Amino acid sequence: MITQKDIIVEGIGLNEASTEIEVFAKKVFDKLIEDNIYPIPYYYSIHFFNMLEDEPVEFKKSVMELIELEGTNELEEDLKFEQKLKQSFKYSKELVQNSASMYKLSSILKEKNKVYLKEIENVSTPQVFKTILLNSKKNIDIINKKLALSLQTMKELYSKNVSTLKEIEKESIFDSLYGLYNKNYFIREVKREIAQIQKFKHTSSVMVMKTSQSVMDKIKIDKNKIIVNRFIAKILLKTSRRTDIIAHLGDGVFGMLLKHTDKIGAMKTSERLSDMISNSAMFIEGDELEVKIVIGISEIFSDKNEENIIECVYKKLEEAEKEDTLYKICEE
Repeated sequence: MITQKDIIVEGIGLNEASTEIEVFAKKVFDKLIEDNIYPIPYYYSIHFFNMLEDEPVEFKKSVMELIELEGTNELEEDLKFEQKLKQSFKYSKELVQNSASMYKLSSILKEKNKVYLKEIENVSTPQVFKTILLNSKKNIDIINKKLALSLQTMKELYSKNVSTLKEIEKESIFDSLYGLYNKNYFIREVKREIAQIQKFKHTSSVMVMKTSQSVMDKIKIDKNKIIVNRFIAKILLKTSRRTDIIAHLGDGVFGMLLKHTDKIGAMKTSERLSDMISNSAMFIEGDELEVKIVIGISEIFSDKNEENIIECVYKKLEEAEKEDTLYKICEE
């Protein structure tokens, strides 16, 4: 239960700012109200940066440092990704050009063979026949060398293209099967959040969840198991906050990064998700299926790395499955 003590700490109420940046943030908000502008993030951001220009240099510098720490360098990452895509397109284009070149050389060889066959039909002496064969061999050797060169170029281009596509796949952040972020992106965001917590001392949490194995065992067709997982993914997207990071971590396991949320908040989120899922009707293979999930939870401890945290929540996920309970929590 929230008490008066929770609302007011050491005489500082909800309407009072206690730090320089909080004072500035409140000033921006007051300006929006004064100008009769809707205080939504888009307008707030514009006014924030406009008003920041009028602040002292040291304050602007400190604020920009905070913003840079919060930033993800997404533009730089997008540029690198685009460069790799363009490189892949370039290799693909050159492959097509080499294929066309090989086709052209093959056509030339075919036409020359037709000419030689006609010449052979009219041969009157062995010497003429020998001359035709020598000319034929000479031309065929030239074409074969060009074909071999084109083939080698195609092999090299194919190898480069495959390598580039593997890099693109490795840097991909999207899981196309469930329409969520993928594991690589999720782990990267957890790592970033650890750095944020070390700097700002707030609390965030990680959750991993999956459909209970007892439910999955009732489903005989793999395609229907994917349908159940998509049902889970849809509810996760529907109920999450804009600041939450939701990802498919593989094998039907989903992850949630709950920023500025402690383990109590994560537990409440787990219970809300479980209620929504269990109260949603789903029919599989002609029968109504009661979907049940299990969850592993951990607060993000600043002295642990992302691998330690992910390993722990997976372990707690397994424990929740074995003990047939909704969630288990990592302890520091």
